[in-house]
Amino acid sequence: MTYQCIKCLETWENGKPTSDGYYSHGLCAPCLKDVLIPLYRKRQAREGNFDCFGKSSGFCDQTNCTYRHICINA
Repeated sequence: MTYQCIKCLETWENGKPTSDGYYSHGLCAPCLKDVLIPLYRKRQAREGNFDCFGKSSGFCDQTNCTYRHICINA
């Protein structure tokens, strides 16, 4: 299946629409991260952690943060 990002219009997979000329829509990884950053930062602050999602450069000392693993690996 071929997808097209509803925000930036990037396509992924083989880049061709389905036989009826349409793409399946969603968000590409970079746009999804942009959309989730404010939500995750708000939740981090509510948990009592720093609101720093997406700022990690591979290291995070907030071991109790729910979003630590996906932030470091994003």
